[in-house]
Amino acid sequence: MNEEIKDKLRQHAGKILLGGTGALLALSVFTLASGLLSNGPAATGTQAYALVQKLEGNLGNAKTKLATQHAALLAQLPGMDIERVNRDRATGRSLLLSLTGSSASTRAVKEQQVLLDARYGFLDHESRVLTEFVPGWMTVTGATKGAGTTYTLGDLDINVSRVQGLNYSYTGVARLDPVRVGPAQNSAARGEFAVFTYSTSQDGTVTSLDVYLASSRTRDALAAAARNGHPQADRVSGAPAASARNPEDPDET
Repeated sequence: MNEEIKDKLRQHAGKILLGGTGALLALSVFTLASGLLSNGPAATGTQAYALVQKLEGNLGNAKTKLATQHAALLAQLPGMDIERVNRDRATGRSLLLSLTGSSASTRAVKEQQVLLDARYGFLDHESRVLTEFVPGWMTVTGATKGAGTTYTLGDLDINVSRVQGLNYSYTGVARLDPVRVGPAQNSAARGEFAVFTYSTSQDGTVTSLDVYLASSRTRDALAAAARNGHPQADRVSGAPAASARNPEDPDET
C-alpha cells in the first residue's frame, strides 16, 4: 500500500506543483485587487503598476519555493527496489535454465511443451515460448533426433528495462555453451545465444515471458563481441530479437 501511494505521488508531483502555484497566485491577486478597490477612483496608474510588479514578484517567489519543495519531495521517494531486482534476476536465470535444459531431454517436443505448460502458469497453448522457442531449441540442439547436447550457462546479463507502478520488466542475453565431455568431446555443437524478456508483479510472480534464439548472424556478432570484451547488452540493445532458426539452414554471411 505504501509503495502504491509513493508511486502515485511521483506520478502526480508535477500536478501538485502547478496546482500549488495557481493557488498562491489566486490568493495574491485577490489580496492586491482588494487593496486597489479600497482606494476607490483615486487609485493612480502608478499605484496599479507598482501592484502588478509586486504581484509578479510574489508569483516568482512562489514558483521558486514550490519548485524547491517539489524537488525535496521527489528526493524522499525511493527508486527501484534493488533487493527485488536481485530476486527477479535469479528468477529469470532459473526460468532460462529450465527452458534450455530441454536440449538434452529424451522427451518428444510435445511432451516437453505439456510439461512446461503445466509448470508455469504464465504460459499457455498460444505462448511463443512453447510454440516457437521450445521446438526450435530442441531442433537446433539435436534433441528431436535423440542426440541432444547438454548446454551450460556461460554468461548471463539481465537488466531492468521498465518500471511501471509495481510491475518490473527485464531484458536478458545469455550465452549457452555446449558441454564437451566424454562422447561429446568432439561434438560439432556450437555456443548459442538466447535473448529473453519477462515481467514480474510486486510479489515476484512472473506475469509474462518471451525467449528467442539468436540467428546465426546475431550469434556470431555476439560471440565476437564477447571475445573482444564488449558487453552483450550493448550489441543487442534496440535490435529486434530473432526467432529460432533451423539448424540445417546455411549460416548467414
